[in-house]
Amino acid sequence: MPNRLVLLALLVGVLTAPVHAQELPDHVGKVNDFAGVLDAGQRTALDAQLADLERATSAEVAVVTMRTLGGQTVEEYATALFNAWGIGKADRDNGVLILVALQERAMRIEVGYGLEGVLPDGLAGAVIRETFTPPFVAGDYRRGLLEGTARIIDIVRRNETLTPEQRAALDAAAAEAGKTWFVAAVASPFVAAAAFAFGTAAGARVVVQMLFGLVVAVGGVFGASLGEATRTSLALLVLLAVAVAVWGYRLGRRPKWRRAIRGSGKGAGGSSGWIVEASGSSSSSSSDSGSSSSGDFGGGSSGGGGASGHW
Repeated sequence: MPNRLVLLALLVGVLTAPVHAQELPDHVGKVNDFAGVLDAGQRTALDAQLADLERATSAEVAVVTMRTLGGQTVEEYATALFNAWGIGKADRDNGVLILVALQERAMRIEVGYGLEGVLPDGLAGAVIRETFTPPFVAGDYRRGLLEGTARIIDIVRRNETLTPEQRAALDAAAAEAGKTWFVAAVASPFVAAAAFAFGTAAGARVVVQMLFGLVVAVGGVFGASLGEATRTSLALLVLLAVAVAVWGYRLGRRPKWRRAIRGSGKGAGGSSGWIVEASGSSSSSSSDSGSSSSGDFGGGSSGGGGASGHW
């Protein structure tokens, strides 16, 4: 019986252990560009800027790029890496970790306790939204990383503790940004479905269904704009609608889809001309879619503060 209990405990431990745990890399300096975003000269220059910041303020800022987080969330990985490396002075906890994960399209600014007054969550989120991620969306990771890190360096160097009013304003802005992206996210499946209906009907040349899909898709985008969605999220919503509509149009031109959409009424199946509306069922169950200087950190720990972002 004791042996069975031991085996059972081991089995439970295995089953409940995180399957996505990934061995953390060793740091090679303050700039750890494991994803190869920067060239050698840029890594050296950025490392020198971070070393100068440490000499001036004692604060330690680490920059890390990863190709993938191996299944972990950006928050989990950032906290584990921050504490494993000990970023910041042990007696001040004045460390900052800037983590960018390319495959997950996610980033995190993790802040030690000692700097949470200077770089609170709301300000970290604003830096992500305003400086890091816009170039990331355009695929320019190099510019986003350099400009975003430069802004973090400037904030830490100035060492200005934000007032409660300033922090409240930043928190409100962060909440509003989250809401506006949420509006676009909620609208996206409806807009995509309507755009697909428009595209397939256009390909099959069925007027009523095409107009219906167009009206609903445009209405969804307009509704998201009234919900104060961000310009970036609206642009992505429109791109999604266009891509789905093009895909649907190509499908609608295929004979099998045309027959399914146009129905079985007179002239509906074989004719390639326009019809006002489909006769019979318009549904289909088929689918034809086819190098930096090395150095140790000071033993600081994560304060649990900071912000995350996606693009």
